[in-house]
Amino acid sequence: MLDLIIIGGGPAGVTAGIYASRKKLNTLIIAKDFFGQISKTGQVDNWPGDMAISGVNLALKLEKHLKSFLVEIKEGQKVVAVSYAPVILSQQAKNLGCDPSLITQGDKFTVQIESGEIFEAKALIIATGRNAKTLCVEGEQDFVGKGLSYCSICDAPFFKDKQVAVFGGGNAGFETALDLIKYAKKVFIFEKSDKILADEALVEKAKITGKIEICLQVEILKVEGTNRVQSIVYKNLASGKTMQQPMDGVFVQIGSVPATGFLGKLVDFDEDNEIKVDSKTLETSVKGIFAAGDCNDTKWKQAIIAAGQGATAALSAYEFLQKGC
Repeated sequence: MLDLIIIGGGPAGVTAGIYASRKKLNTLIIAKDFFGQISKTGQVDNWPGDMAISGVNLALKLEKHLKSFLVEIKEGQKVVAVSYAPVILSQQAKNLGCDPSLITQGDKFTVQIESGEIFEAKALIIATGRNAKTLCVEGEQDFVGKGLSYCSICDAPFFKDKQVAVFGGGNAGFETALDLIKYAKKVFIFEKSDKILADEALVEKAKITGKIEICLQVEILKVEGTNRVQSIVYKNLASGKTMQQPMDGVFVQIGSVPATGFLGKLVDFDEDNEIKVDSKTLETSVKGIFAAGDCNDTKWKQAIIAAGQGATAALSAYEFLQKGC
C-alpha cells in the first residue's frame, strides 16, 4: 500500500509531489497532464522569480522540477472513482481476544483510473483544479474544434484576419481577447452582466488596441454555421432584441467549476461544489484526505496560492501519516 496518492498535475499537485518526495513518502501522482488552467494564460507576470513567462512554459518548468525527484507518476489517466474504508491494522490481536482498545484502526483509500487499474494509499491529496464552464446553448457542442474553442493559447493562430467573439467579461475573457487580437482583425467581448468584471489593467490594454469591442448585457442564444462557425445569435438584454451577427470564431470564457465529480459524496462540499477544507491543514471532512488549490473552498484562486497549498497539504499528510491516525 502507498503512503500517499496525489491526484492532479497543476501547481498544487506538482508542489505537493515535490514536498512528499522530500519527506520520503511512498507517493504516486495521477495526472491527466501537467498543464492545467495555468497553461491557458498567455503571460504570467506575478509568479515570483519569473518577471514574465508564458503559462505553457511555467507549466513545463513545474513538470520538469517534479520529475527531477524520484516520485512515481501515472500520466495521461483520469481518476474515475475514489472509495474509503476502515482497516483493522491489528486483526491478529483481535482474533486472539485482546483488549479492543489496543487494536489500532487505520484507513485505506482506493483510487481507480480510466485504464481500470486500482491503487491503494493511506492518505490522499486532491489537487484537480477546475474545468471550464460551457455555454449550454444550441450549436455549442457541434462546433467545438470547428471555430469554437475554450483555449486561445491553443487556437488563436487559426483566426488570422478573422472576426471573433469572446464570451465572458472577466480576466480570462480579456486575456483571451488580447491573445486573439495578435491574429484576428476584430474581437468582440460579450458579457451578460451590466458591468465589466476584469481588472482595470486588462481593460485598458484591450481599449488601447482599438480592435476590441466590449458589449455588455448580451446573452448568447445559438452558434450557427455549416461546417464551421459562421454566425451567432444573441439577445440584447437592455433592449430585449434578438440579433444575428456574422462571426468566424467563438471563444468561451465564462468561468469554471471544480473538477471533483469523481469523488461523489465522499467528502463535504460547499454550495459551489468546492471541497470544504480546514483552513490550517487543508484536511477535508474525511481524515486522511486533503484538498489543495482551486478545487477547494478557500477564497483566492491563484497559481501561487495553489502551489503554497500543495506544500501545506503534503506536510499535513506527512504529519497525519506520522501520527498513524
